[in-house]
Amino acid sequence: MIEWLIALAIGIVISMVIYAVSFAVMVSVVKKRKTEAQMTLTNPWMSSTIVSPVVLCLSLLAIYLLSMGMLPLWGFQIPTLEVMVLLSTIGIIAAIVVVLIIEHISPTPEKMNPPSDRRGRIIFFIAIVILASIAEEILFRGFLQNILDKTLLLALDFGWFSITGGAVVSAIVFGMIHVAPAKQMGSSVSVLVISATVLGLIAGIFLTISGSLILPIIVHIEFNLVGFILGTRIRR
Repeated sequence: MIEWLIALAIGIVISMVIYAVSFAVMVSVVKKRKTEAQMTLTNPWMSSTIVSPVVLCLSLLAIYLLSMGMLPLWGFQIPTLEVMVLLSTIGIIAAIVVVLIIEHISPTPEKMNPPSDRRGRIIFFIAIVILASIAEEILFRGFLQNILDKTLLLALDFGWFSITGGAVVSAIVFGMIHVAPAKQMGSSVSVLVISATVLGLIAGIFLTISGSLILPIIVHIEFNLVGFILGTRIRR
């Protein structure tokens, strides 16, 4: 248990350092370029175009160093087609239900919806639906959940799936990093944190079931895609 707590401390510290460095890079770039600065102020989600690639690169580096090159054991493998189809179907159903409930409780602020112009929507789709989903899953499931579960596997077994300690921790941390964005864009902090935590927990369970990071990435994309489609319809 002591080893798990040490891994927990190390995992959270490294995760926060990765985010701190990523945002420092973003601030540095924005300060040097007035166009990007204005766009980021107008559309806060634009920061993801800089933050996500840095998070992705640093997370991959951390995983590579910790795994000592044994990447398949850390989720870098392809699951079976049956598992992909089953979990992807469950994921899209969960995404539709959760996003619609959240939207009913607390409608998405204007700043968080996709832009009205075609170019802006394409950038939003790439930055938020695709890039952010991949980067966040590589960090929170690929790095944080794995470092905990591989140190000591603490799990609650529910039959065909189980919830591990790493899945719970990574989901909570993932939820908490949405506090600042929620405040910045005028969204309900509690609602955004809870919805992100639910997404993180589902992604963590999918990683445990499949042994692959592909499924957590897919379900993350599904959640963001449902939000994107809903936001696009609202803008019409």
